[in-house]
Amino acid sequence: MVKEMNFCECSEGRSEENALTYHQLALKGISQFLEHLGAAAKLEYVALITFGSNCELKVDFTRDYDQIKQTMKKTEHGDKLCLLTLMKTVSNILTSNWGTQSQSQVVVFSDCGLGFGKSSIRTFLQNYIGKELDAEFNWLKPLKIVKWNFICLGIQSDGYFTRAVATYQKLLDYTGIKGQLFMPKPIKDNTDSNENNSNELLKNTLPTHKSELGRTAMFEMVEKLCETNFKPFEVILKCGGYFRLECPILIWPPPAPYYPLNNAKNATPLTLAPKLEVCGYLSLSDIGSPASLSRHLIIPKVEREKVSRRTSDKSANTAKLTSDKTPRLDVNQPNYEYEKLEQEIREFYTKDVKDPDDATQAEEFDNKTSVSCSMPSESQKESVCVLLHGVLKVENLAALVILNDNWYGFLFSYADSKKKSNLMLNILPPGNNVIPWLGDMQMLGLIEDLMPNESSTFPVKAEKRSYSQSCVVWINRVSLQSDIQKVLRHAKKMPEKMQHFYKELNRIRRAALSIGFIELLEAMATLFDKEALNLAAINANPECTVQLKHASIELRKPSNRDLKVSIVPVQAVNMT
Repeated sequence: MVKEMNFCECSEGRSEENALTYHQLALKGISQFLEHLGAAAKLEYVALITFGSNCELKVDFTRDYDQIKQTMKKTEHGDKLCLLTLMKTVSNILTSNWGTQSQSQVVVFSDCGLGFGKSSIRTFLQNYIGKELDAEFNWLKPLKIVKWNFICLGIQSDGYFTRAVATYQKLLDYTGIKGQLFMPKPIKDNTDSNENNSNELLKNTLPTHKSELGRTAMFEMVEKLCETNFKPFEVILKCGGYFRLECPILIWPPPAPYYPLNNAKNATPLTLAPKLEVCGYLSLSDIGSPASLSRHLIIPKVEREKVSRRTSDKSANTAKLTSDKTPRLDVNQPNYEYEKLEQEIREFYTKDVKDPDDATQAEEFDNKTSVSCSMPSESQKESVCVLLHGVLKVENLAALVILNDNWYGFLFSYADSKKKSNLMLNILPPGNNVIPWLGDMQMLGLIEDLMPNESSTFPVKAEKRSYSQSCVVWINRVSLQSDIQKVLRHAKKMPEKMQHFYKELNRIRRAALSIGFIELLEAMATLFDKEALNLAAINANPECTVQLKHASIELRKPSNRDLKVSIVPVQAVNMT
């Protein structure tokens, strides 16, 4: 499940704090948003759109955020604002790029203009209410799974802005589109009767909207947007009882809450637990390809140290050199004894000094390299994800993970190219018996636990697996036409291809009966009648005409609508 974002800027602006227009504030907000994605969600695809009376796709979906930043600097003001034109354009772009099933997000930077005339939001709502099922509003269907986030550029004291925001909310409510409006916080009136007249006079002379909508207000709205909708999904992955075998990970894209299928009004959605625990390992051949809810990429969380701008590199290096080479352990930690034992073992195996001269040189070398020894980089730190991914890839295994109470998934190594592979999480539907050929997952155990005379019954071996048989797929007309043409080719070569003709005929007949495609049987019978007349006209083998007429009669019989019944050739007729 990939998510995408579209950025839209307002077309007109007014003077704001430090002579900033709405256009300039939108550019600053978009830049801040892209910086957040670059740090927390680098895998997101982003597109840039500007809209007025017409919409223009400035940058198509890409992960190159610098390209979007450079394109934003070249954007210019447009004419009137038309939100409906934007929504129709976004519907077409998302459908053509990602289909109608991908969950997407749209971020709109706008001053919440309502439009004019027939293209206004109020006129649209008057025509839409009561006619939701009309064909002219079909363009709204792909937007039902898209979440809209509006960064509203305006002030609470502006009556037009407040009415426009209310109209935007009505648009979301009546159309059923998911969305949220982000607005600047109103100014708090803290005027006290005991304040000096001079301070009160100075306060009244300042425009109120300067402190309400400016850089600070824009940054606060973008931070709230990122915190609400673009926050990384972080959990703890635990692999075994050893305290070192757990680490924080990021799951991308964030898994959506699971709602039960009973559609209860007060049903509580299921979410992943804050700690995922590996409970066992299975062969990928035993797991197969079960039905799953979603697949996600597992990324180790990297803690980046924030260095102050005022601190010079020289002072930072000096502080590191003065630090102790061996990190100090906290006595109050629950794993203090294990960490102390590890530290002693590490010091023992890294000390290989044999004579005093070497000891002096080693001490000087340690003082020079104490920075790298005491503070390893993030790439040098131990990671359970790297260990687990390497084992699963080499051994061709999958790790069974407990996601929550009676909810499972499995981790496996997935290669999207010949040189690169990733650790993936496959989330299964809730329940302990969701993979039929594995049985109850709570009853899984080790093969060593079997009794001496007991044989392993895992996994469940089916005599005839449905997915291992040749299946018929008719996604488009070409597939169906090719199957019918294959039957006709065999019909023209009878009696040599008689067995092949009836084999393909019964295969297509069973597939049509399985999906209720009864009309196909009548169409094939009519086609066989016409083909029999054509073959008789060209003096073909009489066996072809006899078998085609027989197949036509058998296809029309109601008794042959049973899947267990097969059509067999008619006995040869003596033509002498």
